[in-house]
This record gives sequence, C-alpha cells and structure tokens, in this order.
Amino acid sequence: MLNKINHIVPDLLLKPKYRLLRHALIQLVVLLITMNVFWDEPVRILPGRFTVWVLYYLLFNAIIYVNMYLLVPRLLLKGRTWLYLLLSFLLILGIMSGIAVLGSMMGENDSRVSTTPVPAVIAIASSFASLSLLIVGLTALQLLKYRTENEKKINDLENVTMKIELSNLQNQINPHFLFNMLNNANIMVSENADKSSYILYKLKTLLQYQVDEGSKETVKLKDDLEFIEDYLELEKMRRDRFTYTIQSEGNTDIAIPPLLFIPFIENAVKHNPENDSYVKIMFRITGSKLYFKCENPKAKLPHAKKEGGIGLVNIRKRLDLLFVKNYTLMLKDEEDVYIVKMELKI
Repeated sequence: MLNKINHIVPDLLLKPKYRLLRHALIQLVVLLITMNVFWDEPVRILPGRFTVWVLYYLLFNAIIYVNMYLLVPRLLLKGRTWLYLLLSFLLILGIMSGIAVLGSMMGENDSRVSTTPVPAVIAIASSFASLSLLIVGLTALQLLKYRTENEKKINDLENVTMKIELSNLQNQINPHFLFNMLNNANIMVSENADKSSYILYKLKTLLQYQVDEGSKETVKLKDDLEFIEDYLELEKMRRDRFTYTIQSEGNTDIAIPPLLFIPFIENAVKHNPENDSYVKIMFRITGSKLYFKCENPKAKLPHAKKEGGIGLVNIRKRLDLLFVKNYTLMLKDEEDVYIVKMELKI
C-alpha cells in the first residue's frame, strides 16, 4: 500500500496520461481564486462582471504558464537565477497592474475603499505576497517534477547500462568466439608459439578493457578504437579472406560512453558472408559532432537471421538516455551491403 502511495506523486507529475488532469487541477485552483469577482458586499452575485472575470482568469493563467513554460525552463533550470527573479518580479507587477485596472472597471474605487497611503500600501503588499506565494508553490512543484524526471532517467540509464555490460561480457565477445580463438591458440602452440601467445594476449586485452573500462561513465574515443581494432584483428586471424579498415579524422581524445560502437561492429562481423567478407569503419570528429559509419557486405544466399548482441531496441534506448535528441541513427539495408550511420553531439 505504501509503495503504491509513493508512486502516486511521480506518476501524476510525469506520466503523459495525467497531463490533462494536471492542467485541470491548475484551472480549478485559478477558478477558485478568481470567482470572487462575482460577489459583492453583502453576499450578492453580480452577473455583469462576467467580462471582468474572464480577463481576471486570463491574467492568472498568464502568470502561471509564462512562469511554467518560459521562466523556469529557460532561466531557473539553466542557472540564471537572478534574471529569473527579476523577470518574475516584473511579471507579478504587470499582473498586479492588470488586476488594478480590472478593479477600476468593477467600480471598486468608491467610498468604501480607503485612499489613504497606509491601507493602499498594505493592499499592494498583500497582493504581491499572494501572487508570489502562488508562483513559489507552482515553481516548487515544477522543480519537483524535473528532479523526479531526472532521477528516473538516471535510474533507467543505470539499469540499461548494467544490462549492456552483462550483454557485452556474454555476447559481444561471445563464448563461441572465445572457444575458436583459444582453440586456434592451442593448435598454434606447436606450430607458431609467438602467434599463439599473441592471440592469448589480445584476448586478455579485450576482456580486461571490457571489465575495467566498460563500467566507467566515459572513456577516450582512441581507447575504444584500440579495442575495436583488437577485436577485428582477432577476427581476421581466425577467418579466411576477412579484411577490415578503420579510418578516423579529428581529435580522438574526446570523451564518449564506453563500448558505444562495438554492437554495430559485432553485428557487421556476424552477418558477413563466409568468404570475401569485410568491415569498413569510419569516424570523423568535426566541431561538436562525431560521425560514425560502419559497412559490411551481405551474404549472397539467404540464411536464418542470427540473434545476438544487445539488440537494436537496447541500443536506441541507451542512445536516448545518453544523448536525448542530440543524435541520429540511420540503418540502410541495401541489396549488397548493410550500412550504419550515426551522428552524435558531443
């Protein structure tokens, strides 16, 4: 029961299906605040004030939604606190001026309203405090929403990353690959001890990189390039007529999430034809963007699609969590080749 209650607030704040409910609650609050213009002293409904109420209602919505969709996301959340406070102050003053004009339209500047300075100052201060409290309360709810959203995103990223790390160890350098390489190393012991030792060294390097670097938030691109080259070099040693090229342009010292490209490369190797197979890889860094391209030929004869790797769904989910909308991924399944193109904002 307690767990269910703990999910109510995050669900209400975050889930799209509750968006209409969230805005309906805001409109209910505005309605309760503004409907007092229909009454006079003694308690008496004045239908003629409908136009004034509409304007009053729109003013309150203006202060709420300008703060919600402009001031908070564009200023407060980006650390521009003083500018946010200044513009919020000016917005409240503007709304108060509009309310004062509406008050004159309702004929409130009569003998019942004192024109002495002290009550006027108290009335202004009271109105300013009320509007400020309304803004503070709604801003606090909005900050809670962003905080909850960020915590959820972090948790999702941690969960996906953990699955990816496990998949990397289990699938990308899969048992079949390890078995073949160890078997090749064993055969070569008597024929070519140096080559056998080289294979075992490269295998150790690959596994150590995955264990040590795979759990980090970022690594240097050049380190990932070395890992990719080691992986492809071992593939070249165990397969007949397999070639690869890795081209890089720009600064490879940039930081990237670890093991970001190996799923595409592993799939390219896996779905190559048995003979005359190749993988062409290109990295280009220009300004704040990283371009990646991976190309491999398709088998001439149709065969059952192999399952493996972390899957396109998890790849896209990880990219969504890491880069939000700052990436593009294009998969081209042509007649003879399969091409992956990706652009990242780094």
